Amino acid sequence: MLNEILTENTNIIEIYFLNTNICDENIINIEINENLINKIKNKYKLTKETTHVYFIRDNISYVYDLSNDNQYVFLRKLENSKIINRCNKKYYIIAFNDIKMQTHSFPCSNDISKRIEYKLFEYKINNRINLIIRNNNIYLQYKHSKEVDIEKIEEIINKIFVNL
Repeated sequence: MLNEILTENTNIIEIYFLNTNICDENIINIEINENLINKIKNKYKLTKETTHVYFIRDNISYVYDLSNDNQYVFLRKLENSKIINRCNKKYYIIAFNDIKMQTHSFPCSNDISKRIEYKLFEYKINNRINLIIRNNNIYLQYKHSKEVDIEKIEEIINKIFVNL
């Protein structure tokens, strides 16, 4: 599954759990019901809870972590995406090239496109895979490297799919 969307520049893959109650194939609904969120909270150990504020301008994002005063800027380039079916559920996989930038490179805050504030609940699976709840969205974030055993990563991800 991961080999199908990996590109030469991919370093982040996000796998979103889709709400399949929407019948229209032109709509991708990533808002998940409370039952799945509660299942994750009961099954996995919470690693980190933070509140972030995102400022977005074009493809550049400035993230400010209200919990610990951390800030970073990144440029996110879409590399590939695909909808897959696993374990009788649908998932939306997105491959990105996430480029970290200097914080001073973000443009003036008077000229931003969007501001988003949200709470983030992170459940660490291993050093490369995190299960994340943001608002009513659930996704797996995988930090890709060319040296990683993809089959082992897919095995871990498939176990999570089966458990949820």
